[in-house]
Amino acid sequence: MFFKKKKDSEKICSLCSYARLIDDEDKVLCTLRGVVSAEYTCKKFKYDFLKRNPGKTKKIDEFEFVDINS
Repeated sequence: MFFKKKKDSEKICSLCSYARLIDDEDKVLCTLRGVVSAEYTCKKFKYDFLKRNPGKTKKIDEFEFVDINS
């Protein structure tokens, strides 16, 4: 499989596979570093694509049906 290369701005602990969310939205529990900021970054970062929150989907315009066989 081919995935898009992640930007450096996306390398934050809230998207890391070593981090777990805690009650405070600004902090995460890292198995390597302990409690850190959700915006923290370290060299052991490992991207977890299931933690990504995708943006809204684009609405597709509706088209009128045209019968080309008549």
